[in-house]
Amino acid sequence: MDIENSITIRRAKLTDREELLALYLTVYGDDYPLELGTNKQLMTRLLEEQEKAFWFVVELSDRPGIAASCVVELEPEFRIGKVTGAAVHPQCAGLGLSSKLIGHAVNEVMAKAPSINTLYATTRTVTMASQKMLISNGFKPLGIFPNARKIKTYETLTLMGYFREGVLDKRTAVQRIPPSLVELYLQTNKSIGDEREIELVEDCPAFPKNIAHEESKWEFIQAPEFVEKRFNEVFKGDRESTFYPFHKPNLLISNTVLGVEMFASFNKKDHYCVLISANCPITTINGHFKKLAFAFKEIGIYYLETLVRIDYFEAVCFLGANRFLPSAYYPAMREIDGVAHDYVLMTRTMVPLDFSESQISSEFTPFVREYVRQWIDLNLSTVGVHL
Repeated sequence: MDIENSITIRRAKLTDREELLALYLTVYGDDYPLELGTNKQLMTRLLEEQEKAFWFVVELSDRPGIAASCVVELEPEFRIGKVTGAAVHPQCAGLGLSSKLIGHAVNEVMAKAPSINTLYATTRTVTMASQKMLISNGFKPLGIFPNARKIKTYETLTLMGYFREGVLDKRTAVQRIPPSLVELYLQTNKSIGDEREIELVEDCPAFPKNIAHEESKWEFIQAPEFVEKRFNEVFKGDRESTFYPFHKPNLLISNTVLGVEMFASFNKKDHYCVLISANCPITTINGHFKKLAFAFKEIGIYYLETLVRIDYFEAVCFLGANRFLPSAYYPAMREIDGVAHDYVLMTRTMVPLDFSESQISSEFTPFVREYVRQWIDLNLSTVGVHL
């Protein structure tokens, strides 16, 4: 087959929805963790809002129907997008359609959405094919999400970023960084070809041990509409505190004794929880996080993640003191007044770490090695095991 002459890539239309649903079911079966290929209401919104979602499909001249699909969702306010939902019909595998489709999608978004600075993508690690494909299309490895998704087992994902030309030149200097972030910072800079010096490596301050008392209780409110309404009330006009692209809160975590309201996005299916923001600094819960961690487990949360701007030194340190590890680093993730700020992804997994079935491209090996080293130091150093 002459692929170059038989392939057509076009924007998806609302009339494609049912065929797209069938495609995702055929490719992923019941294991697909994203709503994009299963939720008709969400798919309708993405297909209709063409300024915020570039949905592309591939058709072949000698085969009826949609052969492949992918979506680039955009958050223009934050100048960021994500590539997601890549799927190729099994009958069309091995033709390189996914690579051609992603390459076309990225070029189209960069040309037609000039406000977008960066795109990111995550990949599964059941195979290296998607990792290699994204790297060949200009995406740069940025780190991992360990044990992030429960599909058949707890699966690690990779994180990659694509940057508009000139965006990385806007990065603000990192003035100080804790020792735990040094290797991740240096490796990310090497990955994106923007190697730079660290101005200051500074040890973190000490934080109190567990001081929670009996009256200090954590309550979880799982009412998506109420939680989003409360979130908008608390953070009205405050875009800095609510920066977490493509995540909306559906869980409110409250402690009336401390006066804390923490907003999160919780996926019950795979026990995955993103801490988006809180009505007070995270350090407010000094000495209370151990009790909160037990409460997370009781409602079925086994993986936590949160994004922290790299110059929020104390917040990064506090999370580290509470068993979060830096697992990915996103340079120039957010531009404010012409200056691009770096963010670090802090994660905490509450199930045993297992990479035995992971297939991870060599470009990610340094990220995995550094994460495992810190995990061993955190969990096994008391019995004399170090890496």
